[in-house]
Amino acid sequence: MKIRITLAAAALGVAGTMLGLAAATPADAATTVSAHASLSADSDSGPGFTLVNYNSGDCLGILGGADDAPAVQWPCDGSANQTWTFGREYGNSLYFQLVNGDGQCLGVLGGSTAEGASVYGWSCLGPDHPDQYWEKVRSTSDPDYRYLVNLNSGLVVGVLGNSTAEGASVVQWANQNTENNQLWELTAQSSS
Repeated sequence: MKIRITLAAAALGVAGTMLGLAAATPADAATTVSAHASLSADSDSGPGFTLVNYNSGDCLGILGGADDAPAVQWPCDGSANQTWTFGREYGNSLYFQLVNGDGQCLGVLGGSTAEGASVYGWSCLGPDHPDQYWEKVRSTSDPDYRYLVNLNSGLVVGVLGNSTAEGASVVQWANQNTENNQLWELTAQSSS
């Protein structure tokens, strides 16, 4: 059974832009997130989920399942590095850690706030690392998909250069607000 939940989070800065709000920072995220909290209210259940890219149909994973390794898209194979759950929440902000089956949190390399910065997987470090917290924001064009918005940068997870190639790099970028490489579907894994 598939549960389609879109992960399209255009960090508070992007979502805020669409809603006419100022870009949020970790300190004020809790005060602005309520403006679009309803966009993130999904029920996620089961033993985990994959993040399937709208453009390529490939899954988000961590290269080789290694710690401190880049996030890439790859054909969905149910491996631990492609199986995700929501971890710790940043306060009451609706931003959560995304933790894979290898125990790695999705984050932005070096805590960068720059467009094009690489998305990586490494040990979950807690609230002192807001680059490891993500909000899922529903796409207005296709409600089955979500943008993944980074708390630290306000930028969205996408596949570099709109690539559909296996192993293509995953980076953060400003929300393009189109049906493309920045949209993700949460597909529940079946328990066996």
